[in-house]
Amino acid sequence: MSTDTQAEKLVKQRFEALFLDVKSAQQVVSGEGKPAQNVVELEQSKTARSLLRVEKQAIREKDLNTKSDLSFLENISEQVDTEVAKRLEESVKDTEHLYSKVMGIDPALPKLLDLVGVKAATISKIEPLAGELPWFFNDLMRFVNQPKYRRFDNKGKAIIVETMRVGLSFFGLENLIIILTSLAFKRSLPQITDPYPQIKLRIWEEALATAISCKQIASIVGVNQNHAFCLGMLQTMGKIVISKLYFRLFENVLREALKETQLAQKHEEHSALTRITPSGPFLNQLIDKHALTVSANLINKMAMQRVFIANAMFEVAHNEPNAELSPLALVLKQGKAYAQYRMLKGHRLIDLQQSKDFLRTIGMPKGSLELLKITDMRSLDAIMRND
Repeated sequence: MSTDTQAEKLVKQRFEALFLDVKSAQQVVSGEGKPAQNVVELEQSKTARSLLRVEKQAIREKDLNTKSDLSFLENISEQVDTEVAKRLEESVKDTEHLYSKVMGIDPALPKLLDLVGVKAATISKIEPLAGELPWFFNDLMRFVNQPKYRRFDNKGKAIIVETMRVGLSFFGLENLIIILTSLAFKRSLPQITDPYPQIKLRIWEEALATAISCKQIASIVGVNQNHAFCLGMLQTMGKIVISKLYFRLFENVLREALKETQLAQKHEEHSALTRITPSGPFLNQLIDKHALTVSANLINKMAMQRVFIANAMFEVAHNEPNAELSPLALVLKQGKAYAQYRMLKGHRLIDLQQSKDFLRTIGMPKGSLELLKITDMRSLDAIMRND
């Protein structure tokens, strides 16, 4: 088992904050090293005048009442979290349910990924299997007909792609595994994550940045680039699953608790329950505990015969030391770490010295940082043009 360095712990803490909310993450960084103020200190800082003894006593009493109320609220919230965690622990054991219902992976998807990854693949072989994915045609048409990809005839009229065959060949066969993996992954993103509406976007940004980073590193070390991209994106499936399960289970547990306290006429507990909302930090704890293992189990269940990524995913999920990782697993670990660093850098959540310290700890292969530095982590365009 590997242990995290101080630089890695800092990146992990800030990335978890970014996952929930950009502004909150910025506040975490700006507030680091500053002692927290209690209610009395905040009240006293509002005015320069000396408070009378009676005023000070009133503030102390207000502080105590506030703390008592918050303590009760935290206690009720912890009870809800404990029940949610218990149910989630059971849910993640059912890989079949996670696979078919929570992620909604179609049986044709692994077969198609296997097929498009073969050098001898042709459009005529791919098209029938692609047609078995009920969502793929419409998503592919929307993707290739985006204004930024639009092509024009000799009269300047926009050419609209309308057939599966043309859509499949639009970016070249070598890029199909990238497009297919990305479209399939994007469909599975969680939709309702209030009060953290940015989670959906953060998961997509992380998956894309990791996949692109892995592909670029793979090109340096001689690992299959398509496998690296596919693994880099699919390793984030566990985060989708845990996020979806958490918000669903939270609603279920809260609804049951509200009904129970209402029937038992426990007015104080019922009132507290109405003020509880999902806990972002607790969600991050659940993700940290379960997500990578869930990803490994889901990729293993895909049972792909030519896209060899399951073993590497298990190695990373088990947190094996770098020296014991296979080449693809090491690419994933480095690509994942670099993607998180780039996202933090993009939001100005890491300074130059912290960046240097972190990059030094992840042991990037020679030449990779130079390549990654000029790579756009937010778009498929550049990575497809590089092929």
